[in-house]
Amino acid sequence: MSGLVFKVAPGERFIINGATLENGDKPARIRVVEGDARVLRCRDAMHPSEVNTPLKQVYYAIQLLVTGDLKEDDTVPAIDAECERLEDVFSHIDAELIPVLRSMIGRGNYYSAMCHLRQIMPIEAELLALPGGRSEPVHQARVA
Repeated sequence: MSGLVFKVAPGERFIINGATLENGDKPARIRVVEGDARVLRCRDAMHPSEVNTPLKQVYYAIQLLVTGDLKEDDTVPAIDAECERLEDVFSHIDAELIPVLRSMIGRGNYYSAMCHLRQIMPIEAELLALPGGRSEPVHQARVA
């Protein structure tokens, strides 16, 4: 058996290739056999009002790719350009954080990229909290 397998709680919503689905009244295991299917759990979705840092801009743009609201041809180059800028910031912490992210995005592994970003966001929050870090929200999204 191959493919993506994920567990969903009763009543949990998720999006597969742009279609919103809702689980019934019992827990379930969903197996997506298509390798290029785009899956987003609604609980992993970021609300636009939360997009206030560069990493969250990237996360949100990937989310919009998954839901089909943005097209890859236009968005992936912009995401990659933003990741290139972020590489300078995060390279002194862990030189592989952003290259791994860029590789995931380049291969179209958007769910993995979102999971990876969720692990990096606490580091970004610490950096922004340091003296000289940006404390005001980012109003102009560069990628979405």
